[in-house]
Amino acid sequence: MTHAAGSTGAPATALPALIVLGLDDGGKAHASWFGEADVGMAERAAGMMGMAALSVASDDDLHELAGRLPQGRVFESGRAFVPFVKRTLYDTLATHLPPGYQFPVRAADDRPPPRPKKKASATSAPESAPTRPEPHRPTDWSKIEVGSLVLATTGAYEGWFEATVTKISPEGIYTLRWRDWLEEPAFTRKLIHIALLHPDHRD
Repeated sequence: MTHAAGSTGAPATALPALIVLGLDDGGKAHASWFGEADVGMAERAAGMMGMAALSVASDDDLHELAGRLPQGRVFESGRAFVPFVKRTLYDTLATHLPPGYQFPVRAADDRPPPRPKKKASATSAPESAPTRPEPHRPTDWSKIEVGSLVLATTGAYEGWFEATVTKISPEGIYTLRWRDWLEEPAFTRKLIHIALLHPDHRD
């Protein structure tokens, strides 16, 4: 993405110099590449987020793999936007980590706040774990509504990422928030700058 508000942007002509990869708390795979100008910031962000950083410099295999990854983005907060990737691609990347590599410990302020524990009572029945509601995935642009999960980008050379519609103005301006980076500010798009997910797409 080039300029979600609050982010730094690498030139569109940037070439992969570093790959950041890791698993989130749910075990989902994340990976992306960063250009030479963002290497230092991306390495620091990787450490903060508990992810690994691989230099692409002299490894032809990593150059090829980087070409199959989305470009990442370093934010002014010090964190980085590292999108989801297929687990098979992540596993291939992970083979380039040193033997016995230990991922850095994620910074405390990068962890989600713990949920308060409910005290169990003798009469209470076991509760099933809450399920995440399925987002609305419109199959046509005319069906986009508040709460819909769509795709947005911020530049011709950037990837498309999931975003949630939070407001639709009478003038046809859509207010969105990135689904996977909620601390980033909301942004607006016209309908012609919004894409739809495939109906069968599931995370």
